[in-house]
Amino acid sequence: MTDTITEPDSERQQKLKVLLDDIKETQRLNLVGLEFLEGIINDNSGRVYHGVMDRPHSNIIVRGELANYCIPLESIITAFANPFVEDAFQGLPGVEVHPLGKWVRQHQTACIQPKGHAELPGTDSLAILIVGLLSDSDLFMDPDQSSFRNSLLRTYGAIKSPISDLYSSYLLGQFGATIDYNSGEISVQGTHGFTWHLGGLHDPDVRSYSISSSIREARRTHAEDSWHCMNNCNSLRYLLPTLTRAPRIFLEDEDDDLGHSEQIVKSVAKHWVPLRRAIDSGDINLPWLDRSDDDE
Repeated sequence: MTDTITEPDSERQQKLKVLLDDIKETQRLNLVGLEFLEGIINDNSGRVYHGVMDRPHSNIIVRGELANYCIPLESIITAFANPFVEDAFQGLPGVEVHPLGKWVRQHQTACIQPKGHAELPGTDSLAILIVGLLSDSDLFMDPDQSSFRNSLLRTYGAIKSPISDLYSSYLLGQFGATIDYNSGEISVQGTHGFTWHLGGLHDPDVRSYSISSSIREARRTHAEDSWHCMNNCNSLRYLLPTLTRAPRIFLEDEDDDLGHSEQIVKSVAKHWVPLRRAIDSGDINLPWLDRSDDDE
């Protein structure tokens, strides 16, 4: 009986070797990424450093241009040590967002995942996150980083702040909208001479936005708080592009939220004759219209 390995056994050994080599490569890449991470921290030692708390409450502190940030380290270290334990975090942990100049207990939290980081070693992902926070103005303007942007908006509110000029540029560039920080209002041009206004930014009693319109400076309020009459009441990514097509959108019957809001449609119809005529004639189908009497 010989000790020669049969062909199937040889294939198994080769596959096992490839597997072990792949695991070794992930460890090597993480060590390279660790050097990259260390270099970023050393090059920015005045703005990136370890916080005063020790494990398990340790943080990396990043002082950005718009705010200050804490990256909790314990879940990251746990994931690096053993990603299979129950406490291992899936993805990067939420980043604490604090206003410039102070730390607050009731801080906001942002979920920031670097683009394409699924293909990168974990240490690279952490390094890229820190680089992004150092250049937080660019991160704020990234359309895909809504969690980060919203956290900063909740941190500062709709007042003049470190983010106010950037937010004005973002609204104008993404939606063609303008913001008035004095009145707490976002405005965008619609169709048929309408200008739409999303207000209530300074009013704590308004849960989403008030909606009004103006034509030749005449202002009409259609909803004191869209929270009560719409589904996408808090989403500017929905509201602003939709309002640029209003009031024409009410005649097209192609939108099932703003275009079907009973309160808003009825209010607009009081002031815009084409919509009022379309409702009266039955040219548009609105789910809340009861036309049972018309069929008798």
